[in-house]
Amino acid sequence: MYLADMSEYQTRTRHDRFTWLAIGWLDEAYPFPTGSTPVEFQERLLEHCVRGVHALMTGYHTCQFCESETINEERTPKITRIYYKGKSYPTGNGEIWIPDGNIVYRAPVMIYHYVTIHYYQPPEAFINAVLHCPPPYEDEYQAFVRSLNDKTYDFTSDQTDRTDTPVSCE
Repeated sequence: MYLADMSEYQTRTRHDRFTWLAIGWLDEAYPFPTGSTPVEFQERLLEHCVRGVHALMTGYHTCQFCESETINEERTPKITRIYYKGKSYPTGNGEIWIPDGNIVYRAPVMIYHYVTIHYYQPPEAFINAVLHCPPPYEDEYQAFVRSLNDKTYDFTSDQTDRTDTPVSCE
């Protein structure tokens, strides 16, 4: 699902005290900015993509930019994965929410893959918001989530077996 960066993300929830902006909803039909991003940003983004997931979906979206992940031996799409502290986690099944004042940036968990493998360069405002946002497991972030009557999924606390074939885009 393509959404232009910084476009308003329409939500059916009661969170109207915030402006929700889309970040990183890429599609192969639309070019996207590329370049380097700070390591500190990538590290904090990874924390959110593994330990601060929202709007968990059933099923998985795969990366359209990776030729190697079309089909595995079982003739099913391979799941794009990210690695955190030596373990593998899926990326195509949820969102991260990054609050910044009255704005909340809403990005697919796949954004970490896009940034680190495909060199997607999000807008500077989003990079700064991620750098200033508390990690998703800290009380300050959890207070924000509770104010929305929502919850955070932390994949590191999930004991589900995640033995799918990892995908590399090299």
